[in-house]
Amino acid sequence: MGAKPGSMNSCRTPPKLVAAVTDKVAEVAERRPGGGAARAKGRKATSGVFIRKCPGNISDVYNFDARMLGEGAFGSVFQGRHKTAGVVRAIKTVPKGNREANLALQQEIAIMQQMDHAHIVKLFETFEDRKCFHFAMELCEGGELFDRIASERRFSENQAAMVMRQMLQAAFYMHSNRLAHRDLKPENFLFLRKDGVQDNVLKLIDFGLAKHCEPGQMLKSKVGTPMYMAPQVLTRRYDTQCDMWSIGVIMYILLSGKPPFLADTEFETLDKVRLGQWKFAGACWGQVSDDAKSLVKTLLRMSPKLRATAEDALDHAWIRSLASRASRRSIDAEVVGRLRSFETHNRLKRAALGIVARDLDDSSIRPLRQAFEALDKNQDGKLSAAEINEGIQRSGLEACSIDIERLIANVDANGSGAVDYAEFLAATLDPESVLTEGVLRKAFAIFDQDGDGRISPQELQNVLAIADDIRRGCSQSIAQIMQEVDTSGDGTIEFDEFMELMCSSIRGPSPRVLRVHRAGSGFGTVGGA
Repeated sequence: MGAKPGSMNSCRTPPKLVAAVTDKVAEVAERRPGGGAARAKGRKATSGVFIRKCPGNISDVYNFDARMLGEGAFGSVFQGRHKTAGVVRAIKTVPKGNREANLALQQEIAIMQQMDHAHIVKLFETFEDRKCFHFAMELCEGGELFDRIASERRFSENQAAMVMRQMLQAAFYMHSNRLAHRDLKPENFLFLRKDGVQDNVLKLIDFGLAKHCEPGQMLKSKVGTPMYMAPQVLTRRYDTQCDMWSIGVIMYILLSGKPPFLADTEFETLDKVRLGQWKFAGACWGQVSDDAKSLVKTLLRMSPKLRATAEDALDHAWIRSLASRASRRSIDAEVVGRLRSFETHNRLKRAALGIVARDLDDSSIRPLRQAFEALDKNQDGKLSAAEINEGIQRSGLEACSIDIERLIANVDANGSGAVDYAEFLAATLDPESVLTEGVLRKAFAIFDQDGDGRISPQELQNVLAIADDIRRGCSQSIAQIMQEVDTSGDGTIEFDEFMELMCSSIRGPSPRVLRVHRAGSGFGTVGGA
């Protein structure tokens, strides 16, 4: 039986930790002034997500199952249930190492804080004690893509196309944000639910080797998993296109059940990879369509410049024909109404809705996720003015009566000029169905930084400074918010006052009635059906 996170036995250094950290030290060593570490630390996040750094012991916040979900070179993973909200998370516990290892871990957190995509696993909050770091992450109950491949041997082309589309969307988003993952493999893609492959949601995990890569920059560290490494990684001169080679290897395996670079030893495998030697070997390829084989070929081209980008691959005939995203789906009039009314909320409510939306499980936001993906015509993980306008036109609404630029400006919390995934969810979620007491208490705790049950003006300022980040035009002052929300006039915002604000626009049950709702009505186990 594994030890619980936070206990004395949970921080024993796994056998491979030192070897794994060696790659991290190499990463730290290769950074040039003004790049790498500086960018990871100082770069403006492209998303508006909150990752809470929690004080205190994680065992005071989560109850843990004794069964360990997994154990790897860097630590162990348990299932934990939040004591207040009732939500279930995957809790990853990583022992502290030397200074370089801890720095690398902090940089991984910084990268995850920038990730805001439907097919990238969410990091919700972090804890730190004397011996360990603990991470509360989205629980993916469907297991690894690797295990599905092992059990099914080969995927049908329809199944493979659905999986490939989601992998490519995650890669396109990362690469658009100048990030190379560098360890794409079936073990690092998890299914959100235990459902079948066709209608499931795939999530990318493990950003331990991820690296910012500016246009024209060449990365030099030889990192990753040999079977999936691009030839250029072995010669220590590569960019984000290394990920596309890895996706090509995964696609080959999905359709054949075997890797393209099969050899008796790791040395021989790497030799084949270095030379780019592969072929469609085996009778199974006779049953695979020419379109599918065409995409494999474009992904496994030796030259990175000739290799398909994620954007190219998403537009390939095989993906378009077999993995339709219901691109003609219109945007619901009620969703448009919520987008338009979002500007009427004050800064506190906007920030709190962002926290709530990100914490909700997929069963609560599935229609909104599907709407976002249908609107996202170029599949880059962001909604432009043109994409929103086209969706509104398809809905039959009068697009000319809606100021699209103003709508985006009001929803765009990070000033990127587009609507990111979390921003869209925050602006369009149905508060009547999701704002339970447990949900609101967890959001309240983000603002109540000292845990005294009240939000002080300074605490409000601290969180809103993060929420606004690079927003322009947020003229409402802390004093104005306090005057609006602090109905008791005691100079702080108590939970009842916070809830009055959050539920003020809900028709039907009053906020007082909503108080008796318990977590689970809209905030259940992540990955639940």
